[in-house]
Amino acid sequence: MSERLLGAGNGPLDYLLLLAGYGMLFLLMRHANPRIELSFRVSFYYLFAGWSIGTFVANYLLFRAGVMSFLPWLNNFMHTFVWIGLCLGFLYAGAHRKPFPEQFALFAIYSLIVKLAENAVLGTWEHDNFFGIPGNAAYIVGWSLLDGLYPLISTAGLRLVARFDRSVAPALAGA
Repeated sequence: MSERLLGAGNGPLDYLLLLAGYGMLFLLMRHANPRIELSFRVSFYYLFAGWSIGTFVANYLLFRAGVMSFLPWLNNFMHTFVWIGLCLGFLYAGAHRKPFPEQFALFAIYSLIVKLAENAVLGTWEHDNFFGIPGNAAYIVGWSLLDGLYPLISTAGLRLVARFDRSVAPALAGA
């Protein structure tokens, strides 16, 4: 059970180290944008819920389909709820007005750093190919590049939600 929860050879200190890494990256994000604007907070909550829950489930289903390596449950939870939901949601709250190529680069770079850290600390992200492109590096870089689409997918999702909830950030709702 411990191996499925924490991963082979991982303990609480490994996860604390990972949390410290997330915290340091969050500090860098805050340098460019110290807080979430009041007008964007509802949008942030939608992003947090959608990305956290959706990605948590998707990671497991993609593992079952054979296109992702297994993320131990605590790693999957931290990666999806803390990193993707909180940290990347915060990054998007500050970056959503920037040109898409800049947003793409920011999200892909941060994603690459986190995947490399999770691989080094926990031994995860160890799959040997990315949709047929061989090598672990292709796997890590490929998923990081896909994560660069976070802003595009978030904008589309928020526009959809804005049809039902007028409190979503007006700039993203097409208003």
